[in-house]
This record gives sequence, C-alpha cells and structure tokens, in this order.
Amino acid sequence: MIPVNFNKETQQHLRSDRRYLRIKADIPCEVGPAGGEMNVALIHDLSCGGVKFSCNQHTVGNIFPDDQAPLGVILDAYIEIHFRLLPEDNRTAAIKTSARVIHTERLAQDLFQVGVEFINLNQAATKKLEDFIEASRPLFNV
Repeated sequence: MIPVNFNKETQQHLRSDRRYLRIKADIPCEVGPAGGEMNVALIHDLSCGGVKFSCNQHTVGNIFPDDQAPLGVILDAYIEIHFRLLPEDNRTAAIKTSARVIHTERLAQDLFQVGVEFINLNQAATKKLEDFIEASRPLFNV
C-alpha cells in the first residue's frame, strides 16, 4: 500500500465525523459573488453548516477572481447563495446567506461541483434548515 498524505483542507473535506447531518437534495439555487451577478446552480447535498452544489463554467468564472484557479481547495473566496427549501412557499422557506468556498471539483468540461460553508446563517434560517433536514431525513439520508 502506498501511503498518502492529505493536507488539512483535504482531510476536512473527506472526514466522516461532520458536525452537521447532511441530506441529499435537488434544490435549485442562485450563487454569485457578494453584490454581483447571481447565476443558477443546483444543490446536491444540504446541512445546517453548508451545501454542495453543481454549476457550469460561466458560474465558476463569476464566483472566483481571475487569479484563482477554480479547482481544488480555494481559500478566502466568499459567495452569496439564495435558495428555497419548499418551491411552493415563497416566503417562509427562503434562505439567503453568505458562504465560504471550501472546495471545487471539475466533473465534466462544463460541470463543476462546489462545496461551501455558511458563514452568517441567522437563527431563523438555521431553524428552517434543521426542520427541513429532520423532515427529509427518512427520504434522503446521505
């Protein structure tokens, strides 16, 4: 067996003892730099601590400054993310928050996966997420 050494950020990404319960999801969202253009993306997993979403090349280019490569661990990249937990409920299930990019991965030529950590989720939004995750857990457990 060949020993593999992961850096701290990779270890964080791969760990199984996460702080928050995660569920699989297919939730449309909008992402973009703070105060900038928002682009459509799709959330694939969700927790009270953050989300993993997929997006296209245009969205990745919009999120990251020109001098940062969009692959691997990205430090000091922050975005805004907006999504609704229940599409038919326009007010009570809306979440709008800032997030820190934890990692990115290219899945195909025009498909990327981005993991983010919420950085200023308010108590009301946290409660909405907790309730949604708990109610969805039997259906979408990761």
